[in-house]
Amino acid sequence: MTKSNKGSRKQPPPPKPKRALDAGKPAVEPFPLKPSQMIVNGIEGFRRAPVALMLGTLLPFLLSSPFVFVGQSRIADAEQISLGNSDVVGGLALNLVGLVLAGAAAYPACVYALRAARDEPIVLGEPFADLGRFRAMFVGTFWFWAGILLGLNFFVLPAIFVFVFYAFYGFVLVDRPDLGGLKALGTSVRIGDKRRIAMFALTALFGFLLFLCILPIGFALNAGTIALMYVLLLAGTAVSLVSWASLYDTLRKDLPDAW
Repeated sequence: MTKSNKGSRKQPPPPKPKRALDAGKPAVEPFPLKPSQMIVNGIEGFRRAPVALMLGTLLPFLLSSPFVFVGQSRIADAEQISLGNSDVVGGLALNLVGLVLAGAAAYPACVYALRAARDEPIVLGEPFADLGRFRAMFVGTFWFWAGILLGLNFFVLPAIFVFVFYAFYGFVLVDRPDLGGLKALGTSVRIGDKRRIAMFALTALFGFLLFLCILPIGFALNAGTIALMYVLLLAGTAVSLVSWASLYDTLRKDLPDAW
């Protein structure tokens, strides 16, 4: 009769290497659309429809400027920058009102930018066919700019991260108006999933390019340089919108429920 070997136990198999576990998953490419190609797409889209894109970016600028100017003046004149100061609170409120109105009015710019990125015909009246979409844009814009505004006045990095998470919500509303403002924000978060560092880098790049648009006033402060700065800012914003629209079209296809 054989003796049982009580001391011997079957050892569990060694854990699979992480690479083996991830072998079946598609690799996430940080820059599926190269930054240089984004800029080229933006310039090409702007070249195809400069008037529509300039008008689209001009509307939110005109709406927001008075509120932002007065709001920032109140904050600058405040003796202490804190939420306990009435001038700061009033300034933030005016900034938020102006930026939310501007964000809602940016819906046409998102429509025109997406059409330009896709090389589709642009109809100026398309965004106004269903005014309910402006309401959805208003809801999403409120939460978007609330985070951006607090970040810019107190902490810069949180403001950038808010943009990184919610950068695509306007384009989502163009394609999927049925989602509404809040779900469009959530969908934007999903579109940029696992590419936060890359999107942070892209935000810094396009922020720098827009910063170059204000350089004319560094040489001389007069009506000519101010007018040139505004034209460059509008054109630069339009090019940036088309560039990000082309990135949105590339990334949204990775969603499980892609459209």
